[in-house]
Amino acid sequence: AGRVKAGPREVLSGTVPVGRVRTLARHVALRGIEFSLDRGYTLNDSMRVKNRVNEVHAGLPPLLQGYTGAGSIIGIIDSGLDLLHPDFLDSLGRTRVLHYWDQTLNDSLALAPQPYGYGQAYDSAAINAGQCPAEDQFFFYGHGTTVAGTAAGNGRANGRHMGVAPGADLIIVSSDFSRPNWRAAVADAVQYIFDHAAALGRPAVINASLGTYFGSHDGLDAASLIVDGLLDAAPGRAMVCAAGNSRTLPDYHLSYPVTADTAHTLFLTNYTSGFGAPAAYFELWADTADLNDVSFSVGADQWNTGYSLARSRGPWRTVQDMLGQVVTDTLYSDLGNRLGHVEYYAELRGGQYRMDVLVLEPDSAEYRWRFSTTGQGRFHVWSANELGTSRIIFDLTPINGQNDPTYRYPDAEMRTVDAWACSDKVITVANYQNELAYTDYTNTFQTFPGTEGEISPSSSNGPTRDGRLKPDLASTGDITLSSAPLSWLQFLIANEPFKVDVGGYHIRGGGTSIASPVVTGTVALLFERCPTATWSDVKEALIASARADGYTGTTPNTLFGHGKLDAFAALLAAGPDMTFAVDTTICAGDSVLVNAPADLVDYIWSSGLQNASFFQSTPGSYTVEGFNSAGCFGTSDPLVFSVLPPVAAPTITQLGNTLESSPAAAYQWWLDGQPIPGADQQTFDVSVTGTYAVSIADAEGCTATSDPLFVLWTAIASTDDASAARAWPVPAHEELWVSLPFASSPLAVDVLDVA
Repeated sequence: AGRVKAGPREVLSGTVPVGRVRTLARHVALRGIEFSLDRGYTLNDSMRVKNRVNEVHAGLPPLLQGYTGAGSIIGIIDSGLDLLHPDFLDSLGRTRVLHYWDQTLNDSLALAPQPYGYGQAYDSAAINAGQCPAEDQFFFYGHGTTVAGTAAGNGRANGRHMGVAPGADLIIVSSDFSRPNWRAAVADAVQYIFDHAAALGRPAVINASLGTYFGSHDGLDAASLIVDGLLDAAPGRAMVCAAGNSRTLPDYHLSYPVTADTAHTLFLTNYTSGFGAPAAYFELWADTADLNDVSFSVGADQWNTGYSLARSRGPWRTVQDMLGQVVTDTLYSDLGNRLGHVEYYAELRGGQYRMDVLVLEPDSAEYRWRFSTTGQGRFHVWSANELGTSRIIFDLTPINGQNDPTYRYPDAEMRTVDAWACSDKVITVANYQNELAYTDYTNTFQTFPGTEGEISPSSSNGPTRDGRLKPDLASTGDITLSSAPLSWLQFLIANEPFKVDVGGYHIRGGGTSIASPVVTGTVALLFERCPTATWSDVKEALIASARADGYTGTTPNTLFGHGKLDAFAALLAAGPDMTFAVDTTICAGDSVLVNAPADLVDYIWSSGLQNASFFQSTPGSYTVEGFNSAGCFGTSDPLVFSVLPPVAAPTITQLGNTLESSPAAAYQWWLDGQPIPGADQQTFDVSVTGTYAVSIADAEGCTATSDPLFVLWTAIASTDDASAARAWPVPAHEELWVSLPFASSPLAVDVLDVA
């Protein structure tokens, strides 16, 4: 019987018996079915952290304590774990693994976790009782153990190579990389980890140092949307993944604007293809609007020392021709000889098309497969022999010194792996050089080329297919030493001891697979401080604290993302922000409203007042402590209040109709109890009879106001020289003198008293 496992309303993950798929596909409520035969890959290497994690462990100020990840859960989706390695045991020899789901084991249906119905799951009690047979899958060379050691190894094996979050507990999912629809199994693992963490009431961060180079590279696949929904479902959840290690491969991304002028690109037959037989194959992705008006054709070319001669070209096709069905074209030479069958298949996924092009077991190894386009639009192809598909020819020989103007070359863009690595909600990590030397098991000093701090040559670059920045940041990967399965260590010591650390419990590694758990461990530290942080809070803190240097260049960019991880700064950036917005210098007779830092949602003052503001008018000292919305605890520095001496009241000197204040830093004149707009200078010219006053402020902003002064405004009728008229004294008693030197004839002068 089928079962629904997980997913938001729009996307569901489930299993369906093969015989019922066609019936389900015809259901009116179903928009489409997504199923992938992509094989999963570990994105390898190994351990140790130098990104300012030691400062976090030590709890250097302004951190209030040291953090080791205690209370946090780290979920590892990988090739498994050596449960016997001492780095994953506590001081009493008990496992640090809370739950272990081995998706490769199917010996007991009773042990299959529900609702998934496959694999076998064990809790810590079963592990401690020796009832869990799971181990790190041998042909992944200890990948899962080295990843877990980087994130959370506690160094108990020999006191060396401790991971980032040695106090965290673990939930392990050993992935079946060959499982059909493998991405769905990864989404199952994400749900399994988050569900167990939720049952325990603890925050969890998941590391996925695995991925696939196939797909749309836009985070819109079903597995990614399910992961996004799980991350959104509750706080205290985050996921970190490796960006991939494909930058050293020959250019394998093909994309160009299609025009009416026919263009073409050549693909090689891969004799070790993922089909188990010689084949030319690639997968094409495009937004629907970008492919609807594109026509394409596949033909066979004869290779001739660096350039191609067309032997046959198939008919022009559009994506609508093969939507939901397989379309086959047979290519023939001019002489009627069959050259091969070209099979097309296309399907619609939301607003994107996926199209497969396959030439299986062609008739000759001499042919190059010409993919031609015309029309208007754009598409994307990722293809290389190393990925099990077909190499895109990137090194055509010029003919008569001229490059073929119709040939479109692959580029080195958009190499980040697909699926969750392209989600905005998942933190995608690049790898830069960690160390260039170490002492091996035989006490031989091993050295390697490169420069510490530079991006690793293999670290995959972005952006996503739709132009969003990836990776998000970078961390140390090459070369790192981390925990390894004991059986693998024995093999290496006997055969390749130069790969083993002098202590005998750790091996060298690198790559984005090890850069990723460095960030994962940092998130576990952050969750210890901020247990209800959301994925968005976590990502924002990591990005805000990422550092640039001479190797990163200007950030953000598609190699380093926003820069290099700084674990110490990340925990500080997570908050809470203990910044006050209050003036602690109080003017005599005044008070200030004191609010807690805006970032706090639950707090208490040293006075005992809780979750409230207060007015302060006297000297005093206060601190506040509390939590922000992410659960981060903080204590403020003392807030020390002082009271300034009173400001002396100003005096007003009247000179005619001009009033002058005693000196101050700032002024405001008043008339009849109301401030006079714009009257903010030391002097003021009266133009209205009334009661005047002046307020002053000193350099600290404290104020004082003068005694009121009644002023009788006197005015002379307008003349050619009114400024020469004078009347005195003002105020007058019994006698008033008036001088009108400009008068040329007798004038009538009215004098009014205050009555």
